[in-house]
Amino acid sequence: MNDGSPDNLFFDRSLEGRHEKRLPIVVVVQLAEPEHPQGKEEEKAYSDNISPHGACVASRRLWHPGEEVEVTSLMNTVKARAKVVYCRQAKNGRYFVGLNFRDRPIRWSNFSYVGFP
Repeated sequence: MNDGSPDNLFFDRSLEGRHEKRLPIVVVVQLAEPEHPQGKEEEKAYSDNISPHGACVASRRLWHPGEEVEVTSLMNTVKARAKVVYCRQAKNGRYFVGLNFRDRPIRWSNFSYVGFP
């Protein structure tokens, strides 16, 4: 039962990442293969959830685990390389792609994360 106390306000345990909480925030990004960062292979996508070290994005393309992806936010506040962790097909024909940012934590916006300056 949710009594409204802060301990019971966490909305969905499935939004937790392996090492950090995932936030259900939509960010519009460009996805591209590192070999073709500004070519036909570019795709506009949006996040389903994000964290400083990962994101789940909805893509029209099938990506394979282990592939490298260039991720650039449309506001150009984020440009980073990620590794595909998983790719699951959704009912609408899109794919939910799990991305891991290993090089550095990503500051997606002015939101602050616990333990992230």
